[in-house]
Amino acid sequence: ETAYGPVRATNGGFYRYSPQRHHLERTAQLPIPNPWGIAFDDWGQNFFIHTSGPDMTWMMPGTIKSRYGESSPLPKNIIQKEQLVRPTSGLEFISSRHFPDEVQGDFILNNDIGFLGTKEHTIVDDPASAGYLSKFRMDLITSSDPNFRAVDMEFAPDGSLYFVDWHNVLIGHMQHNARDPLRDHVHGRIYRMTYPSRPLVEPAKIVDASIEELLDNLKLPEYRTRYRTKRELRARNPEAVLEKLKDWVTGLDQGDPRYEHHVLEALWVSWGLDRIDADMLKQMLTAKDFRARAAAVKVLRYVAHQIPEQADLLMVAAQDKNARVRLEALVAASWLDPKIGLPIVEAAGKLPMDDWMQLPYEAAVAHLNGHNLGVDPDTQKTETDLEGAERELFVKGEEIYHRDGYCATCHQPDGKGLNASQFPPLAGAPWATGNEERLIKLTLKGLMGPIEVNGKVYPGQVPMTPFGGMLNDEEVASVLTYVRNAFGNKAEAVSPDTVKRVRESVKDKEGFYTAEELIKAHPMD
Repeated sequence: ETAYGPVRATNGGFYRYSPQRHHLERTAQLPIPNPWGIAFDDWGQNFFIHTSGPDMTWMMPGTIKSRYGESSPLPKNIIQKEQLVRPTSGLEFISSRHFPDEVQGDFILNNDIGFLGTKEHTIVDDPASAGYLSKFRMDLITSSDPNFRAVDMEFAPDGSLYFVDWHNVLIGHMQHNARDPLRDHVHGRIYRMTYPSRPLVEPAKIVDASIEELLDNLKLPEYRTRYRTKRELRARNPEAVLEKLKDWVTGLDQGDPRYEHHVLEALWVSWGLDRIDADMLKQMLTAKDFRARAAAVKVLRYVAHQIPEQADLLMVAAQDKNARVRLEALVAASWLDPKIGLPIVEAAGKLPMDDWMQLPYEAAVAHLNGHNLGVDPDTQKTETDLEGAERELFVKGEEIYHRDGYCATCHQPDGKGLNASQFPPLAGAPWATGNEERLIKLTLKGLMGPIEVNGKVYPGQVPMTPFGGMLNDEEVASVLTYVRNAFGNKAEAVSPDTVKRVRESVKDKEGFYTAEELIKAHPMD
């Protein structure tokens, strides 16, 4: 409950809270169960990772106004397929003169199963779309300690990088009881990383700094320093800050390559004080740099209470020559009254659309017209030549497979697993298509330890979840029928009666199966 009415949510996602206006917003409602990392780039664009999936993606396309009980389309993944890992936790952009020039703007993320450490990727604007392109650069941090769990990181005022190691032998909450005595509630580590051949950054003065000193901090390259400076300015007298702010902007060198970014920082200061400077806003809406224009549209989205011509300005932005600016405008318009917002969204839709824009556009139009976006045919209703009762099992099994936290979480929606995170594939795997009794047993009781799949050995540090207590006989038969006949697999369907018989035969078994144990009982063909 809020002063603006109830804010409802479904599934995972993100909230935005404005302390100036005490306003809470369900800013991104997406089909993800475990969001675990958010970071902002130099131009205010936000990105996120989510633990149950291996993706890192751009949040803005997913921030159209959602409908109750309905997830908005999930923006596409940015990371190269062969570098996907999960479960990820912690996301940060490199913004520190203490580190090499060539890595500035890269993003880094942590992972806690299989690959234990921190991966670094480049990210650049995609000239052919509204979005971004990324390439893997390096494994910045790796650990041979099987209990290493890097969960968060942040750049310090001196430019060094701090990261946190949760350090726990157990990590899964599905495979292990919350009261398992092996859970370590005491130990943990904090590391500090430096680049010895480069000097540390001299920390900027923030505490007890004058307003003029704080404003000059906004020119510094380090994102975290500018962020901490804006927090300090929000705590100062608004009238005094705004008076100095205008003089500061007037005195900026317009020939400075970072001039428009400096003005954008000043605009953000006025926004943080809830005293938006309309002249700065309009200047940024017509800036030469499309990134500044897109950032200004994001500000415009939240300041209708101070900018009465918001809708007219959004309509202009919806017809901008740059796709990212148009996408920002249609996202903002999705939050308006349908009579005002729909024409703006439709105006953006008349110009070229890319795959970052298409689903947000379609969902925004649907939501403004009072209904949900239809099911994407590419993600459901997998074709099968099974018939009758077997087809019914397959259809039911597809839904079970894709439930949050079930099979697709580790084995992935395409059944190919994640090699970098040591999650084996189901596609083309004899473990899936071979002996059905062996498959039923490992599904009911789970599997721990090394397993060879399609010629590759997976260490099995984290056990496969035992589903015997979560699924009944028909549900187990359904999901296994799906697994044996999806992803290019072709094998006989599994019947509920067979599951019932096998369940009875293993009812007294305690603990997980091992691959060796199962192969001894049911040799590979």
